Amino acid sequence: MLPSGFRKHLIHNVKELEVLLMDKNSYCAETAHNAFSRNHKAIVKRAAQLAVRVTNPNTSLHGEENE
Repeated sequence: MLPSGFRKHLIHNVKELEVLLMDKNSYCAETAHNAFSRNHKAIVKRAAQLAVRVTNPNTSLHGEENE
């Protein structure tokens, strides 16, 4: 459990994010460290649409600063 009161759920792709819809008040998403940057961006975008909290929204984007 995190200090904010949420529990983490590890997400590898956008489809896994749909699982959190049932308990989005008690669980938050954390993108996997080995998720591709393209998937990471899609997960963060979809989480914003679904109002699901993401604990690491800016990770794995360090290699795409020029885009």
